[in-house]
Amino acid sequence: MAEKQYTEIEKLRLLLTHWLQHNEDHGKEYAKWAAVAREAGESTAAECIEQAVDLLAKADRAFEKALTSIGGPGKGHQHHHHD
Repeated sequence: MAEKQYTEIEKLRLLLTHWLQHNEDHGKEYAKWAAVAREAGESTAAECIEQAVDLLAKADRAFEKALTSIGGPGKGHQHHHHD
């Protein structure tokens, strides 16, 4: 059985969907470590990490707009990206 050939826009939908999930996972981890830094008295480090989390959220909003503009999430997204 031949493997499905994706258009560039279908690939982009899949990538944007993947990036959003990936960023969500990392954002949670970053926030956890910001809290660790803050609890250890490293407020500057915590603030910098928290800034990064905010920037990641801003990037995600841009990715979400891009995804919406091309028709929304890819259907049946799996982590098999083929060129």
